Amino acid sequence: MLTVLTVSLMLQGQVVVQGGPPPAPVPKDAPATLPDTPQAKTVKAYIEAFNTGDEAKFLKAQEELMTADLLARRPAADRAKMFKRMRGDFDSLKIKRAVSTPQQIRAVMADKDGNEAIFSFDFDPKAPTRIKGLGIDIGNVER
Repeated sequence: MLTVLTVSLMLQGQVVVQGGPPPAPVPKDAPATLPDTPQAKTVKAYIEAFNTGDEAKFLKAQEELMTADLLARRPAADRAKMFKRMRGDFDSLKIKRAVSTPQQIRAVMADKDGNEAIFSFDFDPKAPTRIKGLGIDIGNVER
């Protein structure tokens, strides 16, 4: 059985919790592409920065893509540790399917072992559109 991993940035920075309620599922027939919205452009930039494999580039991208409040909850050194942990689970991020609203994008991406994970990106409603919360849940995906 898959272990459920939830990473919550919304309230206390990046906190890794075993278990917890699963996010809303992403339907099997959801598109594999993101819409042309400011929120989707933010998610695409996050994915591109992660996929470089370059920790410094990823941390710099976080500074540009995440709210100041979110960044203040987690020092850069801790975010670097989380990047290394994520790189251990995901060689790269590629959207298999996604659903989008102005408040949240939930995207299914596979880890190195092929297990699907839901990445939930929550957005600050004020411009510029920045990530105010991020959750990663492995194993609670509608198949």
